[in-house]
Amino acid sequence: MESLQNQKALIRPVILGLILLGISIGSIVVYRFSTSCDGGQQKVDGSCGYKQNSLIPNNIQNNISRGDRTLFFSIPNTYRDQGIEAFKQGDYSQAIKLFQQAITANRSDPEVRIYYNNAIARQRGNPFTLAVVVPAENGRDRSQEILRGVAQSQEQFNANGGQDGRSLEILIANDGDDSKQAQQIAQRLANDKSVLGVIGHGSSNTTKAALNIIYEQADIPYIYEQADIPFISPTSASNALEGKNFFRTTPSDAAFGEKLAKYAIDSRLNKVVIVYNSDNFYSNSLREEFRTNFKGQIISLIDLNNETLNIEQELKDSASKQVQGIVLFPSVQYTATTLDIAKANADNKLGLKLLGGDTLYNQKTLQDGGNAVEGLVVAVPWFRDAPQAKSFSQAARRLWGGDISWRTATSYDAAQAFINSLSPQPSRETILQKLTQIDLNAKLTSGNELKFQKGERQSEAVLVKVESGKFTCLNKCSP
Repeated sequence: MESLQNQKALIRPVILGLILLGISIGSIVVYRFSTSCDGGQQKVDGSCGYKQNSLIPNNIQNNISRGDRTLFFSIPNTYRDQGIEAFKQGDYSQAIKLFQQAITANRSDPEVRIYYNNAIARQRGNPFTLAVVVPAENGRDRSQEILRGVAQSQEQFNANGGQDGRSLEILIANDGDDSKQAQQIAQRLANDKSVLGVIGHGSSNTTKAALNIIYEQADIPYIYEQADIPFISPTSASNALEGKNFFRTTPSDAAFGEKLAKYAIDSRLNKVVIVYNSDNFYSNSLREEFRTNFKGQIISLIDLNNETLNIEQELKDSASKQVQGIVLFPSVQYTATTLDIAKANADNKLGLKLLGGDTLYNQKTLQDGGNAVEGLVVAVPWFRDAPQAKSFSQAARRLWGGDISWRTATSYDAAQAFINSLSPQPSRETILQKLTQIDLNAKLTSGNELKFQKGERQSEAVLVKVESGKFTCLNKCSP
């Protein structure tokens, strides 16, 4: 009898535990299958989330932010961090105040300005959403330049009341300048139906990866082209990039190559060598466009990917063949090596003229190149001192507290193209259709008219020259 009572005593807590467990499971089931999901998310095994496949790691969401995390950890800003916490809690009034303080603390940081405007857009409700993809910490300066243009356009739109009572929200994504991660980001953005269009990526290689690769094993073969999502690149110039939904606000390599080749011919450079890196879409296409348009002799091609490359010997061999110029087409990763070539040219007093692509148009070229890059002529999409660009560049300087680059200008134009393609009830399809018909005058852009023909911007490259340690207009920056 005592044994039976003991057994009953042991059974009672087990039964009670099972009852409580059943109630708990039931509550979870009701919650998981009765609640709705935010825009871009869907029910996955009863939970709100993004539809996954084995090719998209769960942690890719850590590289996407609307204001709930920073993608630039090396830039400290306490107000930004506090604003992020308020944003995550849905306290947009507090987030606006904190992000405003973050802007005051660091006015040149576009990420906090975007989050400030996102909080405003969330507070007003039902925002339009665009995405911008950058390499973030792997290309911090380039990323910041791109984001400044997008942020300037967003703030201008929101400050003017938006459209139809709706403001603009910008989702920032980080592809790490890595092709595989760019594909994963593209998949996630394509699946997020709240995203009406994408601005990016930072390089031709990552843009190519995101634009055209099809996931054969994916549950839904979504990347930009398959998803019919409008996609504007402000920085990728490679001729290998094309697609029914692809546009760009920078001239293509065809325009850059033609401009530099014509300058070389007009400057009576009859023999040149080309420096490039063979593993890069941008570098390869620019090299080919120059070769197609150049009427002189190309004595040799110097591949920066060559592990046994001897820069000084290559230049001495070139000089012995009466070469007159070096045409420099490095990808971003090889700009430092390219500056070593310029220094070797100067140190050995070879006197070879220097021409280059837009990857060399930055402050680092001037600082690290020093006297070795004096006289360097570079083809760029936009130049702040060009007559048609001054109005925009001055407004940008007031906003950011310093001079801006061409990436800021072309990114601004990309955002302006999207904004001017919005309608009361926009969809990816309506925006895509309107982009093909866009025709913006210079007052609505960074200084040049904007319209597309088969996705290509109808504009020419601009030549600038390094003189007295700074970039100056060549021939008054006339096209």
